[in-house]
Amino acid sequence: MNSVTDFADVVHEVQRLVESLDEDQWSAPTPCDEWDVSAVVDHLLDLQRNFRVTMTAEPKPATSTFQDNAAVLIAAFEEDGALERTVTTRLGRIPGLTALNILIMEHLVHSWDLGRATGRTPSFADSVVERTLTFAHVMSPQLPPQLRNFKEPQPVAGDAAALDRLAAVSGRTVTP
Repeated sequence: MNSVTDFADVVHEVQRLVESLDEDQWSAPTPCDEWDVSAVVDHLLDLQRNFRVTMTAEPKPATSTFQDNAAVLIAAFEEDGALERTVTTRLGRIPGLTALNILIMEHLVHSWDLGRATGRTPSFADSVVERTLTFAHVMSPQLPPQLRNFKEPQPVAGDAAALDRLAAVSGRTVTP
């Protein structure tokens, strides 16, 4: 499983990627069906806001930035016992550590979508992506079909980059 530090590194890299987008890239299509770059970023922000509610019991902010959300989430996950505590999400009641790893997986996969849409390559530690791949292989089969956010896994070369393999596990078609 990944750590709070891993989450901080991932969310900051996604923030860097988002901040580097050119104005004309916001409407570019992504590998995430029917979502352009703007919709993927909005999805990540909404996901962060929802997990803020889950982890802090604060009201959901109507607007917030990656930086604001990251600060609140990192502090919440760093609280004593936060990773062991059971929290309620739309997936049901799960440990805080599972919530943390869901957030990491969502950010990694959607950063891959953003990278493919914009020609930019996000940079993550392979160890974080590999742990997230393991998490995805364990977590996905446990979810009821109506709660699976991704399509069925797609084939990918075994020697593909870790982020490409995670994208394929999440239903993306990975082409060289």
